Formats: sequence, C-alpha cells, structure tokens
Amino acid sequence: MNKKKIILLSLTPVYIILFFIVVSMFRTVGVGQVGIVTRFGRVVGEDQSGFHLIAPWPFEGMTGMNVQIQKSQVTASAATLDLQQVDSTIAVNYNLTPTTANQVYREVGPNYVSAIVDPIVQETFKAVTAQYNATDLVQERAKVQAQSLTALTAAFNARGITVDNLNIVDFQFSQAYSAAIENKQVEAQNVQAAQYKLQQAQLNAQANSVQDSSLSQQILEQQAISKWDGKLPQYLGQGTVFNIPLN
Repeated sequence: MNKKKIILLSLTPVYIILFFIVVSMFRTVGVGQVGIVTRFGRVVGEDQSGFHLIAPWPFEGMTGMNVQIQKSQVTASAATLDLQQVDSTIAVNYNLTPTTANQVYREVGPNYVSAIVDPIVQETFKAVTAQYNATDLVQERAKVQAQSLTALTAAFNARGITVDNLNIVDFQFSQAYSAAIENKQVEAQNVQAAQYKLQQAQLNAQANSVQDSSLSQQILEQQAISKWDGKLPQYLGQGTVFNIPLN
C-alpha cells in the first residue's frame, strides 16, 4: 500500500501536466468570429464559431478575428483645392469575411484597425478633399461622401476588408476662414436687401408715373366734384370753381 501511494504521488505531477495539456487543446471561437490557426507563426487554417481541438504543442495556436460589422470613427485633416485647411470626423462601417480574415491576419495581423483601416480612411479623405474648393466641399457634401465611399471601397477591397457605409460627420475650417465666410454671407444678404429696396422704389416710381399720365384735367375736376360738400368759398375773388366764374 505504501508503494502504491508512493507511485500515485510520484505520478500526480504527470497527471496534472496531462490535464493541462488536454485542456489547452480545446479552443472556443465566439459568435461573429473566425479562428485563425497558426503553426510556427504561419497560417494553416481557419475555424468557424464553436469548440475546436488544436495540437497540444506550443508552436500551434489560434487567434480569433471579428467578422461582424464594426465601426471606426476617424478624425482626418486635409487641404482643399484652394488651400484651405479642413478637419472632419469620418465614420466608417466595415467588416471582415471568413474568406478574407486569414488574408488580413497574414498581411497585417490582429491590430489591423490601427495599422491600415484608420490610415486608409485619412489618405482617402485627403485625396478626395484636394479636388474641391472649400465652399464646394460644403455645398456638394453628398457628392464628396459618395466619391470617398467609392475610393475607400477600392482601397479596402485590395486589403481584404469590406466597406459597408461611410458618413462624413462634419467639416471644420480655420477660424479665419469661417469668419470670412460669415462676413461674405452677411454682405450677400445686405446686397439682396438693397436690391429689393431698389426694385420696390423703381416699381413705385413706375406706378406714380402711370397714375400721373392718366389724370387729365377733366378727371381731376370729376374727382374734385365727387369730394365737394356743396359749400361755396366764403371769399369770392377772381377765379373759378369747377370752371364756374366766382365773380
């Protein structure tokens, strides 16, 4: 009995080691992920979500890559065609697919968002912004957004990433340029107001001219008679009332 106890006690470390080896062979790939299997640092396969077994030796491993739609919000700076500095916040929805996740892992690694996603968004925004003047950038925002989405889709597809949507949240210009735009808008409003007043004055002048030309002596007398209260002037001197001699 003592010998058996001694043998069991001596084998306990072995059992513990075997237990941890068996446990280490199990891997869980979460929902919305794909497991990238590597051996000696080289991608040898991929597994879908669920439980999986891998070889127990330390040179084989598995890394989970998210294939769900993800959102990256990037702050980008660029110069417009008329050399105005503009900052913008760009929100991009993108995802990996099970067929492209291993490509991204091989070429970039698990930290691909900071390595390629954000830089590509910034470079795409700079390239598109450089084609527009600052005022056109704001007025044609939908066109700028569509052009950016097309360029970003091509750049991401080449790296194994799918773009789902892009939204340019805002445009922010320098304080000096913003003040100049505000002053220009005020001047334009003042010009419009002055033009409106001038047009009104011209219309009034035309109306008065037409009215003056249409009032003949006979019409004036008829208007005076219609307004007369029937009383003659108390002082009768030289002259006439409605062409009737007063003397």
